[in-house]
Amino acid sequence: MKLFLLTLRFLTRIPVPYRGEEVLSDEEFSKGVMFYPLIGLLVGLLCGGVYFLFTRTGYPLMGAAAAVFFQICITGAFHLDGLVDTCDGLFSARKKETMLEIMRDSRVGTNGAIAVVFDILWKVLLIAGFRGNIVYDAIIFMPVAGKTITPILMHSAYAREKSGLGSIYLKDKYTLPMMIAMGSGTVMLCLWLGIAGAIALFTAFVSGLLVRFYCNKKIGGMTGDTLGAGCEVGEIIFLMSMIFLERWGIWT
Repeated sequence: MKLFLLTLRFLTRIPVPYRGEEVLSDEEFSKGVMFYPLIGLLVGLLCGGVYFLFTRTGYPLMGAAAAVFFQICITGAFHLDGLVDTCDGLFSARKKETMLEIMRDSRVGTNGAIAVVFDILWKVLLIAGFRGNIVYDAIIFMPVAGKTITPILMHSAYAREKSGLGSIYLKDKYTLPMMIAMGSGTVMLCLWLGIAGAIALFTAFVSGLLVRFYCNKKIGGMTGDTLGAGCEVGEIIFLMSMIFLERWGIWT
C-alpha cells in the first residue's frame, strides 16, 4: 500500500494520505511501475465523470475538452511536459549533447508549443468523435493504455551521463514489476473492450517501440522526458485506433 500511495502521489495531484517517514530507495520506488495501469484506470474514471457532467449541457465537444483539461490538471501535466521538452530537443536538428541540454531547459520552444497544441487538439477531437456511450470506454481506458506501454519505453539505456528522474526506471531487461504492469493493463483492456481493446493496445505498443527506437537513434537512449512523450503518443494512437475500430464496426 505504501508503494502504491507514493506512486500515486508521483504520477498525479490526487491528495494522498500517506504520512510515512520512511524513504524508499530508488530501486524500491521503481517497482511502483506495477501500479501504473491501475493509477491510469483511476485517472480515466475521474475523467469519465467530468465528461459526463459537462455533456449534460448537450455539447459533446465541451465534455471532451473538459475531460482532457481535467486529465492535464489531475496529472500536473506530468507527461505533457515531457512531450514538450522531447519535441524541443529531438526536433532541434542539433547534436546529441545539445539536444539533451535543450530538453533540460524549462523554457518552451516552437517545437514543444506545436506538440502540446496538437496533442490536446487531437485528444479533444478524437473523444468528441465517438458515437454513443462507448466514448466512456475510450476516455476511461486511454490513460490505462498509456501506462501499460510505459515498460516498453523503459526497456532502454539512460541517455544522459548523469542520473536523473527517469534513470531509476530505465532497465536493460524487463523486470517483474514491468511485466506485471504490461500484463495487468492488457488484461483490463481485453476483458472490458474485447478484441477492439487488444487491437488498439497493440497499436499503442507499436507506437511505444517506434518512440523508443527513434530516441535511441537520436540521443542514444531514453530520459524521463521521452518516457512522458511516449506515454502521450501511446494515448493518442490508442484513441485513433478505437475510433477507427468503431467506424469499422469492430467495436460497438
